[in-house]
Amino acid sequence: MTFEDLPKDWPSRPLDDPIVGPDVVDLCVSYKDRLGGGLSVLFCRADATLAQPVFIGDFELGDDLALAAERMIEIGTSLPGVGGLVMSVVREVGCPTDEDRRVHQRALEVCASYDMRLVAFNVVTASGITPLAVAPELSLADPNAAA
Repeated sequence: MTFEDLPKDWPSRPLDDPIVGPDVVDLCVSYKDRLGGGLSVLFCRADATLAQPVFIGDFELGDDLALAAERMIEIGTSLPGVGGLVMSVVREVGCPTDEDRRVHQRALEVCASYDMRLVAFNVVTASGITPLAVAPELSLADPNAAA
């Protein structure tokens, strides 16, 4: 599927649905945004349905996407009715990179520290969407570290 054939009831569907979720991301991140790159955040309600999409563009080489992701998570914790988010690193081309994985890891850590659900994390390019794991047990954090 793509955003062009989303079911009519998609606004009531949770974004953790592996079929509907990526298609809603596809709908919310325009082709122009993909060419320019940035960070997409879909703030979700407690039931993981879309509450508000946000796109941050105009990143320059060297800008810290992990810090931007952290700030967006912090903002989400103060928004009424927000119970989670879908985050995507957006760029024109390429497979997931070490930098994408660093942003992903930081999002996992910050969401856990705020008790905010990371519903999904993706790398979005002009050619498609690649999901990265969000299950807490798949975190890259050191399992031997003291809690």
